[in-house]
Amino acid sequence: MAARQLWVFLAPQDVPALVARIAAREPGLIASEGRYLRGDVRALLGDPAKLERREALPNERRLYLFHQKHSQDLLAHEQPHGPFAGWSQIDEERSDCLVLRVPIPDGQRGPIAEPSRLYAHTSFWRGGDKIRKRPPFALWANQTLRWLLGELPPSSVKFMRLGANAQQQALAGTLRLTYLLRTIAPQPAASLPAASAPSLPARETSSASSSSNSSGSSSAPLFAPEISLPAGVLVEGSSDDEE
Repeated sequence: MAARQLWVFLAPQDVPALVARIAAREPGLIASEGRYLRGDVRALLGDPAKLERREALPNERRLYLFHQKHSQDLLAHEQPHGPFAGWSQIDEERSDCLVLRVPIPDGQRGPIAEPSRLYAHTSFWRGGDKIRKRPPFALWANQTLRWLLGELPPSSVKFMRLGANAQQQALAGTLRLTYLLRTIAPQPAASLPAASAPSLPARETSSASSSSNSSGSSSAPLFAPEISLPAGVLVEGSSDDEE
């Protein structure tokens, strides 16, 4: 599990916008897409376009964000067997990088967005020993994530943020934000007008109505579910100390 991570709903247009935003904060960012590569791994800090790259799974994208000043340690493991034989897999734990994992919906449930994760391993375990990465990288990764936490608009779940296009489309009712098959509102619950609440599929509406009737309440929390905080996810006021 990542030591530090930020969850954010992204429309397709938000992905390059988020990378550009991080790059503008401190020049020197290098982005490479795909977990598998062929070629010299050091090219990730110079010109990733020289490498052949492939995604690991068909239903997600992974963008690796390195910084010319703060990233030093890079490691990739060559795959001797299987569908990626001859390719090398980036070691996310031991490489100095931020990783943006973007899920790709299957399209069977209409226009939906599931939360992407931007994360960094600032330490890792080997045997019984916890190994901390170099302070320059750990500081840059933590500061970048915390900066984005304050920059991106919040959703109705305290640890989930929104890209600008995802928020606009969700408010317009053309994109549905979901997590574990639950609808997430594009604004904090206190500021969301009733008319802005995204529509639910009949199955989810029926389920919510049954829950409301059985409890005697007519205000079931459809769009601001109380979801447990996953390990390592940043929220306002969270500590700098790692678990």
